[in-house]
Amino acid sequence: MNNWKIYPLYYGKLECPKDLFTPGIDVGLMFWIPYLGFLLDNGQKKLLVDAGINERMVHDGKAAFGGFLAEGSSKHVSDSLQKIGVKPDDIDMVLYTHLHNDHAGACHLFPNSVHVFHEDEWANILDPLPAQRVRTEYDMEIVPVLKEMNCLKISENIEIEPGIKLYKTPGHTAGSMSITVETGKGLYVLCGDTALLKLSIFTQMDKMVLMDGSELKVTPASGFYKFAIPSGITYDFYAWYRSIALLKALVKDPKYLLTGHDPSQLNKVFPE
Repeated sequence: MNNWKIYPLYYGKLECPKDLFTPGIDVGLMFWIPYLGFLLDNGQKKLLVDAGINERMVHDGKAAFGGFLAEGSSKHVSDSLQKIGVKPDDIDMVLYTHLHNDHAGACHLFPNSVHVFHEDEWANILDPLPAQRVRTEYDMEIVPVLKEMNCLKISENIEIEPGIKLYKTPGHTAGSMSITVETGKGLYVLCGDTALLKLSIFTQMDKMVLMDGSELKVTPASGFYKFAIPSGITYDFYAWYRSIALLKALVKDPKYLLTGHDPSQLNKVFPE
């Protein structure tokens, strides 16, 4: 069955400056973004996209990354699943867009699942760049946990289940992946943090939806940023622009793009 449904999952939140995600645009504007995961369900299989942040990465209400105000924990992950009637043991596969601390930190909740990530991402977490270490981008304590799990390290773009395809889209990290999901109402693209917000790719958007459902006016991109807006957390800009070109070929409408942190995706089921 290819008529998958997509359930966004709230794993916590982070307050940060908008120009971290859109450098040089709306400098100094602070807002909250969610840590997100997604449940994919076709009535036969349940796949989880990303496993959230671990409580060890949030200290005294602040994220280890950047020291920004934050909340998030393994309990946020299990509670989010419980709200839609799903237990960790129900998850057949965990698909990781990448292994950053806010996307893989609660992997231990899924000992009976197959854990799928790109082999280049595994190499990256085993030997992070100096900047990645300074920014605490990876939670190194998940390495021994994943070593004991049933892991599938992929090396090519593949269809992992009928209607679910994985594409390597590096740039944010060495082994970042995007996931296409066939639904009864079109093809959705889950891109992780290759585009952290919808306006990273759809750069002429002049507003964004905040976590409370209100709208915030933002400045459309101009000049070099009109094609796409890279975040301040980019591993390889050459690879990132190639990945964005692929994403632009896959998705033409922002409603079909689901990103790693866009608040507009909360409290919905896709297709709507």
